[in-house]
Amino acid sequence: MIEYKGKKIIIMCCSQCNMSCEHCYISYTGNRDPEELLEMVKKLKGKYIIALNGAEVLTNPRYLDSYQEINQNYILSNGLVFDQNKEIINQLREHGLDSVSISYHFGIHDQISKIPAEKLEKIFKRLNQEKFQFRLMTTITSKNYQMLEEMCNRSIELGARGLYLTNYMIQGNAIKNEDSHLVLEEDQINTFFEQLIRCREKFPKDVLLIERDAGFGKNNLSNHDHFYCPSMNDLVVLAPNNYLYPCIFLTKDGYEIGKYENGKCMIQEEYYDMNDGSICYAKEICNHRKQLIKRR
Repeated sequence: MIEYKGKKIIIMCCSQCNMSCEHCYISYTGNRDPEELLEMVKKLKGKYIIALNGAEVLTNPRYLDSYQEINQNYILSNGLVFDQNKEIINQLREHGLDSVSISYHFGIHDQISKIPAEKLEKIFKRLNQEKFQFRLMTTITSKNYQMLEEMCNRSIELGARGLYLTNYMIQGNAIKNEDSHLVLEEDQINTFFEQLIRCREKFPKDVLLIERDAGFGKNNLSNHDHFYCPSMNDLVVLAPNNYLYPCIFLTKDGYEIGKYENGKCMIQEEYYDMNDGSICYAKEICNHRKQLIKRR
């Protein structure tokens, strides 16, 4: 075991949520004590870039103290709390947050989310009225991968400042629901990339910032795609059980690569230089069942 010397750590605050989505990728369990989380980020913030994440952090607003400690000005949410708690926007602002990313799945929303799209659109209207920025987070599947320009136009109509696109992974609830038919084939991923290139040319960043996660892999259709998977070398995920994992999609039993103890993140040395960054480990393991990491 050696101390992790990469750049970034994503700390998962909790597994608790106010709903259960059909596609939820969360495979870990446990909820951090807010006071202990605050002490943890104080110890680690000088060593690493820290990002805090779910499952649904806003089920316990006391976690916001840790967001403020590391100056993280955004939060991820399914959006339901904005309907249930009328003071949540003020609470976010008081802790230095000015943006929220909310799940909204064009073309397939009612299939994989328990929050009706109509309710979310009312929430978006309120966020616009409050002048609180938001971006939409959309899962791309075999059912909606050809809808990107439509997604962009609708995002702008709804008042979103950004659109973040995530490749569908057979992970978490998707394993239970046996939704392998939603996984993109390689030719469908290439079609998605063709649309991504066109939409980025059509929509200026100051109108709509279009981002995609590493889960699609390298875009071989663009000379401007500088794909790099930071998993293990420059990014690890720290779950509530205080074990380290390669990435959010591989935060599950059997994929432990290290542990947080005595204020330090310790990683098994064999994993530190294992990833050359050329492929997305989560995509290969979750969607194609390649065993690239030795399970414990």
